[in-house]
Amino acid sequence: MRTRTIGIVAVVAAAVLALGAAAAMAGRSSVGTQLNGFKEAPVISTDGEGSFRAEIRAGEVHYRLRYDDLEGGEVLFAHIHLGKPLTNGGVVAFLCGGGSKPACPASGTVTGVIVPSDVVGPADQGIEPGEFDELVRAIRRNATYVNVHTEDFPSGEIRGNLIRS
Repeated sequence: MRTRTIGIVAVVAAAVLALGAAAAMAGRSSVGTQLNGFKEAPVISTDGEGSFRAEIRAGEVHYRLRYDDLEGGEVLFAHIHLGKPLTNGGVVAFLCGGGSKPACPASGTVTGVIVPSDVVGPADQGIEPGEFDELVRAIRRNATYVNVHTEDFPSGEIRGNLIRS
């Protein structure tokens, strides 16, 4: 009887641990996109292309942005914007070229972490500065895009809408 009780306790303990792990993982998610000029609004004919991957976890977004072959001169900045495919929206957070982020390279890879203080808006679209949970909700609802802006294409040369992976 004692062995059976120990077995039942072990099974219950394993189930509790599994549920705890599942709950912890529920707050994590990954998103990504491929960037090019044909996803811009309006469309841009460019050889530029790129990719973006991010993981959302514990109040942070860890990201990796890669781009190359841009034709529009100096890279001014890269952002996450609030907007659906083929619609333009306001800046939510800088990836490079502004805020607390480093300058953007001419090409290559930018990595970083977005924290609540990096969220800059757009207030007129319902996201106030610092509202990290609103950024995460918009990302998880496929309502954000990454945009790389250049000198000749200040509205954006390459873009990709974020989708959960």
